Amino acid sequence: MKVYLFQIDDILIDTGPCSQGKEVRSILKEHPIKRVVHTHHHEDHTGNSPWVENHLKIPQWIHPLGVKLCEESTKLPFYRAAIWNNRKAFHPLALEGPYIETTSHRLKVVHTPGHAEDHIVLMDEKNGLCFTGDLYLHHHPTSNFSFESVPEIIRSLDKTLAHRFQDIYCSHRGYIEDGRKLLEQKREYLLRLQEKVTTRFQEGKSIRRIRKELFPKNKMFQYASFFENSPIHTVKSIITDVNEKG
Repeated sequence: MKVYLFQIDDILIDTGPCSQGKEVRSILKEHPIKRVVHTHHHEDHTGNSPWVENHLKIPQWIHPLGVKLCEESTKLPFYRAAIWNNRKAFHPLALEGPYIETTSHRLKVVHTPGHAEDHIVLMDEKNGLCFTGDLYLHHHPTSNFSFESVPEIIRSLDKTLAHRFQDIYCSHRGYIEDGRKLLEQKREYLLRLQEKVTTRFQEGKSIRRIRKELFPKNKMFQYASFFENSPIHTVKSIITDVNEKG
């Protein structure tokens, strides 16, 4: 999986995984970065932040819910540690206020949980741009991590799509012209999936039965992650939301 970092004037969005530290450090030494804004705390987005803190000594920000998560070193499952490497602790500041100002951009901070509780997107409505972090990734996801919530992702897509933009910058897909359409496709797909799961659950079917009907085959990554990533979590997150709503 590719990882993209984005520069907006003097701001860097995310610092990438520790496993790509050499490449990231080379990039940062060549660009006039004076501050960092993180889309969320996950190790592939904050892996080089301890190095930034110790060597560049520039301010770094994250959503308030992510501050404590960054102040502890990660203890990742084997498959994630093997890909991204564990991240040491660092000390970001809590984002305050609805906007981040740069020389030529005014970025609106939009809290978009679902993939992570501290996830944000950065919106430049004037120029029609949205930095989506991990909100997009793919418009037809067939499985989720145990820590993700499909209904919460839908609500975050609703919140994001309420703004004016066309192009997106995705942390793992890069620049996507007219990416808004893909976010709309993902939202519609997840809404249909949520309806299918809810209908079957109300018919009295078990979580495992629903999973077998909708997602009959496992994929290689699900085995590699020891099923931390699995369609069973997709189904569970939807049913959990149904139960919470009563």
